[in-house]
Amino acid sequence: MKAFLLSGFIVTISLAAFSQDAQQTGVSDQTQDRSYSYAYISVEGKLFSRKLKVQVDFGDTPEQISAGKEFSEILTNKKSYAAVLNYMVESQFELVETLDHLGIYQGTGETDRVVFIMRKRK
Repeated sequence: MKAFLLSGFIVTISLAAFSQDAQQTGVSDQTQDRSYSYAYISVEGKLFSRKLKVQVDFGDTPEQISAGKEFSEILTNKKSYAAVLNYMVESQFELVETLDHLGIYQGTGETDRVVFIMRKRK
């Protein structure tokens, strides 16, 4: 019994002696300093056309609504999803997530609308 207690005490002391202290790495400080502005971009095809209808939503302040309408007008009538993404990347946005909205017509599942969620560092 004494040997068991002595070996447990030695193991505990050695683990405590060789363990490392947790240090602040600064990674959490960097992520807290980042502030982003998000964009919700809804893209759907026009009926009987290859052109796209694009709706951009930056938020609900008057400045954000105005900017959203401006981007929507510029991006509407583009012919590819890549053109929409390329324009947004040129405007310093980065893609966060893509969502598909499926429509069912006579048993077939088709993509009705695609939504890009993008962000821009402030």
